[in-house]
Amino acid sequence: MTTDLIPGPTGAAAASLAGALEELVGRTPLLDVPLPGLARSVRLLAKLEAANPLASVKDRAALFMMRAAEESGLLPTAGGTVIECSSGSTGISLAALCARRGHRCIIVMPDNATEERRLILRELGAEVHLVPHQDGLLSAWAYAENLQRTLPGSWVPHQDRNPANVRAHYETTGPEIWEATRGRVDVLVCGVGTGGTLTGTARYLKERTTLHVVAVEPARSAVLSGGEAGPHGIPGIGAGYISEITDLSLVDEVVAVGDLDASATAREITRATGLPVGVSSGAAAWASRAVTAAPRWAGATVVTVFPDSGERYLSTAR
Repeated sequence: MTTDLIPGPTGAAAASLAGALEELVGRTPLLDVPLPGLARSVRLLAKLEAANPLASVKDRAALFMMRAAEESGLLPTAGGTVIECSSGSTGISLAALCARRGHRCIIVMPDNATEERRLILRELGAEVHLVPHQDGLLSAWAYAENLQRTLPGSWVPHQDRNPANVRAHYETTGPEIWEATRGRVDVLVCGVGTGGTLTGTARYLKERTTLHVVAVEPARSAVLSGGEAGPHGIPGIGAGYISEITDLSLVDEVVAVGDLDASATAREITRATGLPVGVSSGAAAWASRAVTAAPRWAGATVVTVFPDSGERYLSTAR
């Protein structure tokens, strides 16, 4: 298994001129992660989604969903109202796009969302509605849908059932990984929240190569593994139900990760790379290390997704 990569641009060659926020979404780098305890012959490459303009993988889905709504007439190109249920990152990405377009933005969030995420949303002009986290995400969606009924003409992206969420990763994340690895990727490890990132990326890559796909979920809400939904400490994954857009036929293995293991591994990554990463990145890295400890993966190239930066979680004890 060879692991040659296309070298990325450096210095002046890396500079570019963007005319709008949208032009900055995507084309994020792959980082060779020296994760302690990783099998010596295994190469772990992480897609650094914090390099997106709003510092998360959700920039991709938010942009594709909003463009699709504008093209279909569900949302005007300016002056509309967007309501979405989000634990943080999707809401932040939508709020930024709304600010640029002049849309009213209302984000329904669990009341245990970190203060950093609430502050960023309000700075972007979004209205934040907090709902009890213990009631679960489905209850939060019901709140958002009831709110929509009181605001005629408003649009709810519904990221958990919106095909544009999957398309964003089929058309951008998957091709970027394919190009950067020259098509030499053996394992994809991806956390599952709405399932858009895993489904779109895995579908693109599996159409082109033999690939082992690992879905990562919280041990305390291991619904993909057949367990019960429940509160957990890994923001961004583990919605507590399997969304409409999650294609389980693409998944070859499911790994459930404990909250403490995810947090500890996030700290390991920060110490090893100098980059603060979110807890869900820690979960993905922990799963990558656990899966590739098996002898069958000697010499493998493993690609995982680090969804966001750890700066949004600093107020949460890790």
